[in-house]
Amino acid sequence: MKRAKRTIVILSLALASCRASIADPTLTPQTVSVRILVTTSTSPLLRDLVEAYPANATVIALDSVEAEWQTVYQQVLAGQAPFALTTYLAPAAPLWAAPIGQDGIAIIVHPDNPVSALSVDDLRRIFQGRATSWAEWGGPDAPIAVVSREQGADTRLAFDALVMGGAATTPAARLALSSARMVELVASDPLAIGYVSMAFVDRRVRAVPVRTAPGEEAVPPTPQTVSQGSYPLRTPLLVVGVSPPAEGSFYYDWFAWMQSPAGQAVIGQRYGTLPLAELGQPPQEG
Repeated sequence: MKRAKRTIVILSLALASCRASIADPTLTPQTVSVRILVTTSTSPLLRDLVEAYPANATVIALDSVEAEWQTVYQQVLAGQAPFALTTYLAPAAPLWAAPIGQDGIAIIVHPDNPVSALSVDDLRRIFQGRATSWAEWGGPDAPIAVVSREQGADTRLAFDALVMGGAATTPAARLALSSARMVELVASDPLAIGYVSMAFVDRRVRAVPVRTAPGEEAVPPTPQTVSQGSYPLRTPLLVVGVSPPAEGSFYYDWFAWMQSPAGQAVIGQRYGTLPLAELGQPPQEG
């Protein structure tokens, strides 16, 4: 009897999609040790993916370390872990990469801040330090307190690429050394503004709708708007490694499951899912 096949979509260094045939995981329970690194923006996702993987197929013994992207990147290159989850990868990075979803970078403020929407240009001016008062957007005539992620964080690198366009963040910005710390700092200051993976937005802060340009509709960051492509500050969720997983290995089956409808349902609880086109391309050489 023929077994059902899975496919896994691969990103090459040129960002082209590839895929290869893959067998379904065995139905016999087995325990596997998994070593995978995560950035602070993807740590909730790893927990979800481990907890949701079919228990009748595999019991996962997880060994994971959370760090900012530059540390994760160096450890993967050095062979300290075979794979990592990230929301950023430089086009020239010498790593294999497979997309598993999309993240939305949420612009967060204190719940008492009345600003209703911001454009990408507004954000660039604010984080450069060229716009200094909330009065410009209907708020108090008080200084804007900019909070940024540290250099080397994947969310910072993605934000710089999507918003800053090569411009430097103001040296007056307060630094948050994790996603959780970013939320804490913004929640504690009515004049603060920061950015974080949308998976970390909670009732302590408010996510501001963002428009690409003045006059366009402002869109809030939600799993739906990110999946649909209408929220402008989107970045891919990637599993990366020095080389692809071996066919038939647990990692191969696990990553293929992440791209399957069952895996996408899990990812879509906090993040955006993959565009359907990414999972429907004909087989190519990776």
